[in-house]
Amino acid sequence: MNHIIYIGLGLLAGAALAVQVVLNGRLRTHLGGPMPATLVSLAVGAAAALAYCLLTRAPAPTKADLAAAPWWAWAGGLLGVVYLWSAVVAAPRVGVAVTFALVIAGQVITSSIIDHFGLLGADPHPATPARLLGALLVVAGVGLMASGR
Repeated sequence: MNHIIYIGLGLLAGAALAVQVVLNGRLRTHLGGPMPATLVSLAVGAAAALAYCLLTRAPAPTKADLAAAPWWAWAGGLLGVVYLWSAVVAAPRVGVAVTFALVIAGQVITSSIIDHFGLLGADPHPATPARLLGALLVVAGVGLMASGR
């Protein structure tokens, strides 16, 4: 039963990202460029996260907690900017579906490398022939989607 919840959350995350690209594209039109749209999107997200933390009385991190994180762990927010900006720029040119096919291919390839080598503190999960075939099929799917333009 728990797996159904996580499958649903994964599908919800994917759907939210697809809608987010369209909404941020509209912001881009009204705000004059992809970086202002990225800034506003992330500011709204930060405000929502803060509201959630305040409403649920989530404990604030201590200075020791913040200092204990490795320097590279702070790059998550920067990568969020890279993702949002890239998607806002790419989607109007190649379409939302192809943009997300490319995003998914990038995620599958990168996460397979992270899993195989246990990078960034992740538990290692070796690249089996089945996993490699799955990644190859994702890349082939991207090629099919992009060729249909």
